[in-house]
Amino acid sequence: VGMEESYEVGFNIFRVLLARINNGKDLEALYRGFVRLLRNMHESKNTLLSMPNSPTRLECHQELLILLWKTLEENPLFLDFILTRCDVCELVTPICYLMYVSRKDAAQVGLIHICTFILLKLSGERSFGVSLNRPYRTKLPCDLPLFSGSHADLISITLHKIIVNGSYRLVPLYSCFLTIVCNISPYWRSMSLVASVKLVNLFELFSSPKFLYSSEKSYRHLALLLEIFNNIIQYQYNGNQHLVYAIVRRKDSFGRLASLTLAKAIYQCNKAFPKSDEPEYDADAEEAAAQVAAMTVQDVDEGGKPLAAKKGKGFNGAAKADGAEPPPRKKPPRGRFLPNEAWMGEIK
Repeated sequence: VGMEESYEVGFNIFRVLLARINNGKDLEALYRGFVRLLRNMHESKNTLLSMPNSPTRLECHQELLILLWKTLEENPLFLDFILTRCDVCELVTPICYLMYVSRKDAAQVGLIHICTFILLKLSGERSFGVSLNRPYRTKLPCDLPLFSGSHADLISITLHKIIVNGSYRLVPLYSCFLTIVCNISPYWRSMSLVASVKLVNLFELFSSPKFLYSSEKSYRHLALLLEIFNNIIQYQYNGNQHLVYAIVRRKDSFGRLASLTLAKAIYQCNKAFPKSDEPEYDADAEEAAAQVAAMTVQDVDEGGKPLAAKKGKGFNGAAKADGAEPPPRKKPPRGRFLPNEAWMGEIK
């Protein structure tokens, strides 16, 4: 490394050396190390710690995932190596497991972000989508629904569970989840029955008035789901009879969306969110707003008994005129989305 380069802003010798790894043996050792340490998370729970040679649970999985992500970003040779010469499904299984078991823990939101970025990076490669067709036979120590399929089904079922039964802080990642499935959908040769039903259930969820009219851009999730269905039917129709059957069974949901007009949209929006109410959540919000109820402090004596209100004193001890009423507490105004012609043009 030259002296001039080392003094540049943002220079990091670790990133430079990581990007220069190009030896096949070094890349193989790096990949095997990632697989062995990541598999420790679920293998340590599948065995008894009292047994000899049982694996000890490691607690450095978050740092390991960050290192894996930065290696994929900094070294294109490593990305090409694991996609063409290795079984990338060995990385997918522990990543899905970590996402599944951490979905409800608000403290693990960062971990799910890193796992999502890794899958999003890998899903952009054609070799990754083809590799996911390998059968899934691993038994994970969690309440994952039983299914017989491939690793693509594992990713789809995991992401569905995070959406319907995960932390509200993961709402901003919904588009990333669907983008991952959309990227691998053209290469999905045979979708399991469980995964097919889950995807159609997601369509019904995102097309429901409570979600569709929660914000102006909520329809983008529907667009991604329709692209997933279109890719599978167009490129992999022969092996995906389960998905076709699930779509036919729920044809009414697709018909309601196809026949949606502006008048119907406004009526459904007003019915789902009356003027006195606010949307339960915003599909585009980065974080749900915390609502704190206003509370008044009441004076008490040394024994903890409330004191009688003094004459001429108002709320919280403030002076007021006789007969005057305390000012009403006003609710801060908040804009509510209402469908319009431009929105209808985008959704159609």
